[in-house]
Formats: sequence, C-alpha cells, structure tokens
Amino acid sequence: MKKRLKVASLFITAGLLAACGNSSNEDTTTAPKKEKTEQTSETNTNAGIAATTLKDELTIFSSIKAELDKAKEGQTIDWKMVTTSYDSKLKGGVTTAAPEIDEVISSALAGVESKDLNENVARQLVDKGIQSYFYKLQKSTQATAEEAVVAGKTGEATAALNDIKEMSKTVFIPTAEKRDASYGFKNEDSIAQAINSGLTAQKEAITAKKAADFNVAKQLTDKSIYRSFYLAALGYAQKIEDGVKAGTDEKELQMEQAEGYGFLLAIEESLAGGDEEAVATLKERYDFSKTKPADVKFKEIESLFAKALTEKIDGYHEETQEALEKKDIDTARVEAMEANMFVIAMKPTLENRLGKETAQTVLADASAWYALVEKGDLKAEKTGDQITDALEPLN
Repeated sequence: MKKRLKVASLFITAGLLAACGNSSNEDTTTAPKKEKTEQTSETNTNAGIAATTLKDELTIFSSIKAELDKAKEGQTIDWKMVTTSYDSKLKGGVTTAAPEIDEVISSALAGVESKDLNENVARQLVDKGIQSYFYKLQKSTQATAEEAVVAGKTGEATAALNDIKEMSKTVFIPTAEKRDASYGFKNEDSIAQAINSGLTAQKEAITAKKAADFNVAKQLTDKSIYRSFYLAALGYAQKIEDGVKAGTDEKELQMEQAEGYGFLLAIEESLAGGDEEAVATLKERYDFSKTKPADVKFKEIESLFAKALTEKIDGYHEETQEALEKKDIDTARVEAMEANMFVIAMKPTLENRLGKETAQTVLADASAWYALVEKGDLKAEKTGDQITDALEPLN
C-alpha cells in the first residue's frame, strides 16, 4: 500500500478527534457534485490578477484595512484613498473573479461618497467583500497547485502554494484567530492551527509528489478557511439579536448585518450547492436594506446554515461510497475529508441542537468512518449512515 499522509494528525488538528474517545462506528460520505462544480467554476479566478501582482493586492488590502480601522479609534477615514486604492489595484481582479462582490464593494464606496450609506456599514462591506474575494482567489490557486502536482511540476505547485500561504498570513489567519477567540477554540479546535497544518501537509505532499495526498490536505486548508467565514457570519446573527435586546443603536446593528453579509459572500456559492433557497433567505436576512436588525433571529439563521451544510454532507457521503464501490480510494478519501470538514465546522450547531453527547458521537463516528474509507472498507457505509441519520434533524 502506498504511504500516505498521516490524516489522523490532520483530524486532530481540525478538531475532529478532540471528542472522540472509544469510537468503533463506521460511516459513509458523499462529495456533492455541486461542490465540484464550484471548484471548476472558480478555476480561472486568478485571471483577475491581470492588472497587478498578488503581492500588490495584499499590500493594498492591508493599507485599505488599516485606513478603515481608523474608525475604531474615532478617527476620520480617508475614503478617497480607499476608493482610489481599490479601483487601481483590486477592482480588476475582483471584477474578474466575482462580479457580485465588486458590485457590493463599489456600491458601498459610492454610497459613502453620496452620503447615502453609513460609513461603518460601508467599511464592513468593503473589508469583508475584499476578504471574500481572496477566498475565491485561494480556491482557484488551489486548483492551479493541484494541476501542477498532477503534472509533476513541483516548482509551479510550490509557487502556487506560496501564494496561498501569503493570502493566509495576511487575510485568513487573522480572521481565523478572531473566530478562535470568539468561540474559545484552542489547540486541536483552533481554526488558525488547522489552516497552518493543512498548508504544511500540502507542502509535504508536493515534495513527495503525491497528488492524492495533496488533494486531501487541500480540504483541510480550504474548509478550515471556509469554517472561519461561516462561523463569523453565524456569530453576527447572535450579536445582532443580543444587541436588539440590549437596545443597541440600529446603525451599529446594521453594521453587524453588513459584516455577516460580507462573510457570506465568500461561501454562498458553496452553500447554495446544498440548498439554494436557504442561501437566498440568508442573504435577505443579512441585507439591512431588506431586513431590520430586530427581525434577525439567531435560531433561524443557524437552521438555514445547518440545512445547507447538512445537504452538502449527505452528498459527499453518497459520492464517497460510490468511489469505494469502484475501488477508487483516492477519490473516496478526498470526498470523505470534505464531508468531515463540514461536520467539524458545524460542531457548535451540533452541540446547540443535538446536545454535546450526540455531537461527540457524530465527531467520533466521522473519524472512524474516514479510517474505514482510507482502507477501502465497504463497511464504511454503515458508519456513514449513522452520521447522516444523526444529522437528519438539522435538514
């Protein structure tokens, strides 16, 4: 048997084995074709860097963010600088990669200039909108790296991975660290640690010229970033509801709606692969022009996210089993890792909705299921059914 990545250590880092104990269940996984469609559709995203380099884009983002953050200290934001910087160095890439994100950012900048939009709302739309752009760029760069690994082009794969590392350092890790602090994630539960572990595993796979291992590790990196954005959007729903009860100023609550909306932009395409209707409702709830803060309810938001994510998990379980039956273990491993990363992302919701004991059982089953998948054991289907059955109340 080929020597593969030590995925057990990846799971520990991702928080999957943290609650596991003595688990002997088996499971099955499906990678929805919808997710694959997403990845394919984003493959050409890095054509958006036509006007500048990634280094330039990241530098400009840092400058824009620093300017926007002046508002936290009660200082005046130089919106002309923000607009000029965005238009000259980022707009081209954002427009190419995700026209809808550019529309949000450009509309926010225009709204501030015309004084039709609150500055705090605008700064969140700009900041989170650009972060969402980099997430999409990360996905396309992952595709570039994967193609290079498959073709045996180690240098090209390494260069692409280095770009992902730079994006992670500047954009994704800081956001992940905020989520870690907000949710109390430490050690094996840490999202930031999971991202870094994924990057390390990807580098090892490139060096070893093992494309299948690279694809498994890629899911740890990508879905950990996804987890960060998802939990950020979800968390703002709770903040808004709590703020309404506390009598917080509506403009501040609208700012939090904008933050949730901005993070949702990054993952809405993926979520829609699970449930388009749920995502449409989520966007409406976070859109302060359509929904008042008082009408944002955490339980509804949590349920909508859970519905979409559960559908995705179900799909990955089906495809994992199909791959196993075809004896395509490498594909099954990738699909199973994707499914399990979504389960990990949902851990707070599993605990809220199903109870901590059931949540621990689901996570333990997910670990046991992956072990069976990696061995090509068709009995994985039984454990997979236990997982999807347990998640059924969330669908």
